[in-house]
Amino acid sequence: MISLDDIMLQVGNEYKMKCIAGKEGCSHPIGWVHIVEDPTIIQFLWSNDLALTLGLGFQSEKALMDCIIKLVKRNCVGLIINTGKYINEIPDSILRYCDQNQFPLITIPWEINVNMVIKDISIRCQQDSMGEQKLAQYFIKGFKNEEKLEQYRDELKSHFDTEGSFQISIVHISNLENTDIQHQRILARLQFYFGTIQCKYIFFWYENNLILITNNLPMHSLQSLCEKVIHITKIKLEDFPVFIGIGNSEIDLKSLPKNYKKAKAALKYALHFNHSISRFKDIGMYQILYSIEDESIIENYYRECFHPLIEYDLKHHSQLLLTFEYFLKYKGAIQIVAQELYTHRNTINYRISKIKSLLNCDLEDSEETFKYALAFYIKKKE
Repeated sequence: MISLDDIMLQVGNEYKMKCIAGKEGCSHPIGWVHIVEDPTIIQFLWSNDLALTLGLGFQSEKALMDCIIKLVKRNCVGLIINTGKYINEIPDSILRYCDQNQFPLITIPWEINVNMVIKDISIRCQQDSMGEQKLAQYFIKGFKNEEKLEQYRDELKSHFDTEGSFQISIVHISNLENTDIQHQRILARLQFYFGTIQCKYIFFWYENNLILITNNLPMHSLQSLCEKVIHITKIKLEDFPVFIGIGNSEIDLKSLPKNYKKAKAALKYALHFNHSISRFKDIGMYQILYSIEDESIIENYYRECFHPLIEYDLKHHSQLLLTFEYFLKYKGAIQIVAQELYTHRNTINYRISKIKSLLNCDLEDSEETFKYALAFYIKKKE
């Protein structure tokens, strides 16, 4: 998305723009630009909005400071002041506040036509948004059909290093209403929280989640970025818990469809075990379980493995299934199983003997025990 850095580079000289404070925040993407002369208007601005003022309603130091504080709280990306008539000098206290909060404060001289500035920035934002939507559709079609993504390689090459590495993160926002307005607001806030991403990237909605695709971003940087966002959202979006599933870093554009499925698997793990962030490479056996799209396959596998024990427990009000789970968990250590279940070891030995009989299995055989351990993993997944 287009940022203040981009605007300054493209038309900064034409409109005699000067960033006098908060330069470190100039990389935030701009959602839209609004003229603000009344502080009551600020409550209607969204995250990533850019404000522009002639200064008519903010001629005193206090009024201007109050305006900027409200803009910062709304997660706006900056303020452009048309200086020379209502505001001539910017007080040092305001410059310090903007620097401390990385809130860009930009001046343009009075002779510049602010209507032209607003129109120009608005058109650039709109064109950029349309371009982003088009790119997003390329990726979405590619997720559904791998061959499609290859067809769009030339179009994507102008925006991404298509032969470089790609990383996919899926951001799930809980308690989110299924409305376009709320999606847009949350998207704007999350984009602001992600802040500066030091690579080529794209955000878009897909399958009720926010997708972030980054290009040539080291995984440790992506992890740190996601951790920062989770920390912020726990404070700023406490009514909307956020979970992030991170795929792998894989080379070339063609890797994206499979990597998207890996990120989905990581997100499923995060949601099930209530982990704010999960990486595909860290979820062990669940890499396989959460990558199986036909849920009936794994559900049937669990029932087929343990049907005799389930039936026996129901009929006799026993705990064979639970005992077997602990037996595998503690690698056959009877004494530990007995302690964990507050049961005499002789009773545990009897249960294990009964389990062997009902399942007709050899628990000394590693292949046999792996089959049942996998089934218990499936149980945890449900």
